Amino acid sequence: MKVWSHQSRRAECSRERVQELNEMTDDKVLVVLKSLENHSIIRKLGYKQLNVKVRVTTQDTMKLFYKKALIDLGCSSSCISKRFVQENQINTHKLPFPITCYNADGSTNQSGSITEYMEMIMSIGYHIEQI
Repeated sequence: MKVWSHQSRRAECSRERVQELNEMTDDKVLVVLKSLENHSIIRKLGYKQLNVKVRVTTQDTMKLFYKKALIDLGCSSSCISKRFVQENQINTHKLPFPITCYNADGSTNQSGSITEYMEMIMSIGYHIEQI
């Protein structure tokens, strides 16, 4: 697991973590393993960003939203505003373990760790993908 995970996340790959994973459902194990693969950077300095109109659909309730999204080439994962999720009553799932977020300078993000996730379908023009 340490060989496969991102170097910044290797400290999280302990015997205790493996034991915890063995007690989880396969779906939850996949979420944890996928999170260990990435080093979550909120935004890198000096990278280009692009604001585009997107269509996002929740996978569980099929709620549809047309929003402007920030496409940031320096971001290593997809993010969504906690306030947007709460205001629109979008269902989330608790992560088995929090994911630490880092700023471009390597410091931990003030907003804290990621503790929940959700799955949506995002469309930009004719391009469609699950996020």
